[in-house]
This record gives sequence, C-alpha cells and structure tokens, in this order.
Amino acid sequence: MTEPSSFASRVQRLRTRAGAGSLDRWLLIVGGVLVPLGVCLVLLGWLGASRTPLVFEQTPYLISGGLLGTCLVFGGGFIYFSYWQTVRVRDARAQHAEVASALHRIEELLASRPASASPASPSSPASSSPGDAAPVAFGRLVATTRGTMLHRADCPVVAGRDNLRTVRADDPGLKPCEICHPLTLVG
Repeated sequence: MTEPSSFASRVQRLRTRAGAGSLDRWLLIVGGVLVPLGVCLVLLGWLGASRTPLVFEQTPYLISGGLLGTCLVFGGGFIYFSYWQTVRVRDARAQHAEVASALHRIEELLASRPASASPASPSSPASSSPGDAAPVAFGRLVATTRGTMLHRADCPVVAGRDNLRTVRADDPGLKPCEICHPLTLVG
C-alpha cells in the first residue's frame, strides 16, 4: 500500500507533465503530417487507377491509395481538431484563472478598505438641508429634478449631475435604484 504523500507527488508529476504543453504540439505535428500524406495517397491511387481500363488492376490502387488515404485524411483531421480543442481548453483555463485572480484582488481590496474610506460615516449629518432626508449610512438620498428613482448621493447613475434634489426615503412616487439600493442602508 502506498503512502498518501507518495501518491500526491505522483499525481503532481502527472499534472506537471500534462501541463507542459507538449501534447498539443504533438497533436499539431501528427495531424499536420497525416492530412497531406492522406491526400498524396489518394492522388497516387487515382493516378495508378487512371492508367488502366481494367477493373481488377484498379482495385489495388483503390484499396491502397484511395481508402488508406481517405482514412489518413479523416484521422489527421480528427487529431488536428483535438489539437484545436486542447488549445481552447487551455486558453479557457488561463482566462478563468485570470478572472478568479482579479476577483480575489478586488475582494481583498474591499475587505482591507478602512471604515473611514466610506463617503460619510453613520454619525455624520444625513443631508445638507436640516430635516430634508432620512438618515442613511452612506450620506443623503437624492433624485433628479423630474426623476422617479431614489438614489444614494454616491450612486454611479447620478454621479456628476448637478440637477439633483435631496429627498426623503418615504417620499411618495419614488422607487429605489436597483444599482445603489438606497433603502437597504437606512439606519
């Protein structure tokens, strides 16, 4: 019976060998050799069979050149297709690893952001006008002049706009924004 550590080291060696990328190179080479070789055999079989009108003399050319050449063309095509799929899988894995790494970095940055980095702390005044808005953890609630959506002041939808009005969370006719979710932060 083998130990788990030796088994793990064998599996690691297998992964290292398979991940080296030599398999896809061999698939490309073999597929690239078999397809032209098969085409040449088909052409040689046709050339040999076309030189004689007798069917019994054409049969060996048909079998050796035509059928074998056709099999080599199809086999080489499937091997080349395997090469193409191998490259696509490797690229998809690399892209997945990059996306996972980027998401991990974003997660770490968000987790390490100090509480003072938020636009306004819960103890700060809720709005610039006294008694205008309900207290919100990240600042005041706003809407555009004729808008029907309720936003946080730091919402990307209204960022940089100058036609904003301060509103209360319980003002009638205002729906909460689905991007900044202002009502989930009401304190």
